[in-house]
Amino acid sequence: MSNYILRSCMIIALLALTATQPMASTHEAPHLEGVWKVSVTIRDCVTGDTIRTPRALNLFMHDGSVTETADNPLRSPSVGQWRHLQGNSYTSTFWFFRRNPNGTFASTTKVTRTIDLSDDGNQFVSTGTVEDFNADGVMISSACSTETAERLE
Repeated sequence: MSNYILRSCMIIALLALTATQPMASTHEAPHLEGVWKVSVTIRDCVTGDTIRTPRALNLFMHDGSVTETADNPLRSPSVGQWRHLQGNSYTSTFWFFRRNPNGTFASTTKVTRTIDLSDDGNQFVSTGTVEDFNADGVMISSACSTETAERLE
């Protein structure tokens, strides 16, 4: 569990350093790069029933990498990539590990989402999928996600 705490502290420190960077000029087009506070809703794709509602922090870097962490101690921080599609639309995929309550491996999770950035560049909404894979790489569950986010400065 101490490795989890160390990794989480390192990510939080990186997020804090990035948050102190100056925002883009008002003459530039809105962009996804930066630190975001995200409210996530995971739903059953068939019934629409809410499964869970985690909070997360996302860090979108200029090189197309994304780091994410959520308020769940039974999962690792996430790593992945993002890219611009067109206009204010982006796509992002990231991965993390889930643990059982006893700390053993439970699954690997893949999150794929489409992100729509607001015209002022300070909020986004997204829709996506969440897929869990067992140790053999076999998908064991899937769900749908929606997110609302605000840029942290």
